[in-house]
Amino acid sequence: MTWVLFDYGGVICRLQPDEDLDLLAAAAGCSRQALADAYWSSRLDYDRGDLDAWSYWQKVGEALGRAFSAAQVKELIRLDVESWLHLDPETVALIEQVSSAGHRLAVLSNAPVELAEAVSALPVAGHFMAMAFSCFLRSAKPDQACYQAVLDRLGARPSEVIFLDDRAENVTSACMLGIRGIHVTTPAAIWSALAAQGIATG
Repeated sequence: MTWVLFDYGGVICRLQPDEDLDLLAAAAGCSRQALADAYWSSRLDYDRGDLDAWSYWQKVGEALGRAFSAAQVKELIRLDVESWLHLDPETVALIEQVSSAGHRLAVLSNAPVELAEAVSALPVAGHFMAMAFSCFLRSAKPDQACYQAVLDRLGARPSEVIFLDDRAENVTSACMLGIRGIHVTTPAAIWSALAAQGIATG
């Protein structure tokens, strides 16, 4: 039986909105662009669990030429997590329909512990039979070890998995293992991709 494996950021949830990025930048005491540069420079290390939240935000601070207090780090963590919780209602509706039609759904996301815990607590999480996060796998997309770990967890062959992700490099890496990776950036593209793969939506 086929698994439908969803990315989270940019697929189930919308990318961080400008308003949230402005709040993060204000909390960090810098411009949005400066924050983006510092934020992403060590993000994969944070997503993989190589850095905990305190170490990650101190790395961000170092890149910005400042050190954050414990209170500032706590606030930055809160704002960061909240910036990734804006679910796309069309995609959530699709997930509900595909789940109701009896298909097996799972999530594979690059996410640190704090975000993984928040996502796992969302109502939409109840539609997934498995939720895999890079921080617990200790491997992040597009590393093929990340996909292999998910295949092992699902007990699935690559050909039994349809993987939906908004980053082309992640899809390419998955396809190299034989997973049916599909690059999607809109809910409409997800609908079309699943229909093309013969996945009924109820």
